[in-house]
Amino acid sequence: MKIIIRKTALFIVTITALLALLCSCGSELDGTWRSCEDEDTRIRISGENVRITYDEFRIEGTYEIDDDNNIIFHLTDKNGNKYKISATYSTDQKNKTLTLVNPKGDIEVFEK
Repeated sequence: MKIIIRKTALFIVTITALLALLCSCGSELDGTWRSCEDEDTRIRISGENVRITYDEFRIEGTYEIDDDNNIIFHLTDKNGNKYKISATYSTDQKNKTLTLVNPKGDIEVFEK
């Protein structure tokens, strides 16, 4: 019985360590991105969390990426208003430029 408990505990510890390792690797999007058109507009991505700022305006939440390279932001402002923003995204080979294209076709480029 003790052997089964030890093996189960070892298995749980191993899986937990593996998940922690995978989650800590980060994403190509992690970091602060500054708009090339307006240097006051920034997107800060950390893990699954995101913060978008423009001057004193600040909105925070999470994001997800679908299979079609669309990024979907789920955001809340300081008054509790909720927003869902989606755009097709791409990055350059060195992950220094982030390009967002909204459903209307408007393009915004950000640099890390």
